[in-house]
Amino acid sequence: MGEGNGNATRRECFVIAPIGPDGSEIRRRSDQILNYLIRPVVEARGFVAVRGDEIERAGLITSQVLDRIIQNELVVADLTDQNANVFYELAVRHALRRPFVQLMAKDQQLPFDVQGMRTILVDHTDLDSVESAKQQLGRAIDGMSSETDIVTPMSVALTLQDLRGSSSPREAGLSQIIETLPQMMDILQDLHRHLGMGGATGGGSDDEDHRRVRSLLESLAARGGVTQDELSGLLGGGSSKFERWVEALIQRAGRNHHAG
Repeated sequence: MGEGNGNATRRECFVIAPIGPDGSEIRRRSDQILNYLIRPVVEARGFVAVRGDEIERAGLITSQVLDRIIQNELVVADLTDQNANVFYELAVRHALRRPFVQLMAKDQQLPFDVQGMRTILVDHTDLDSVESAKQQLGRAIDGMSSETDIVTPMSVALTLQDLRGSSSPREAGLSQIIETLPQMMDILQDLHRHLGMGGATGGGSDDEDHRRVRSLLESLAARGGVTQDELSGLLGGGSSKFERWVEALIQRAGRNHHAG
């Protein structure tokens, strides 16, 4: 999607954003993000930026919004304040795997479901931050093309459904591994943070949560869903009992890897 010019065919970029009532702080911020960040960047690339409240055509507004989310070549979504409508509309775009860019207020935390997705953070009261966000948005748009492989939490879930329904044992096994990856990484981090700092120092000191976590990690290792390198990262700083348990898991993961 490179730079455009004044004679190029203008395309529409739909802006998903919290809008709020007239005169509210939400509306004021949304207008500033639209007018001083999004609009200059997309217009320089041949797009017209349109937000939901700017749709003029008569008819059902929800239908028109969804039509733009589905049909428009580009969507920019502002996730600030975790507005429910914004996330509903963004989920539709995620499922379609069509080009989009995510923005969010710099002082806010991304919700869990989209933490792994690149998001431009901006402080709309700081001109340097706005300029940086404009540059990031421009680079994101310029790097997009019709061949771009867009991966979202929604697309991963849909792919897993297809793999589960496959008659191929290899694809069915792949779906199990893919499905456990996010949970696996959370477990590794949790073990390193909690058990690795002395939570497993005695024979009866582990609580039920830690036992369940260790049981699940053992199951992942038995299925080849954890690599030796990932497990090795847990070593260091833990009790001798914990270190021995991790070393045993590493050996098990290695056997499963070579057997596969």
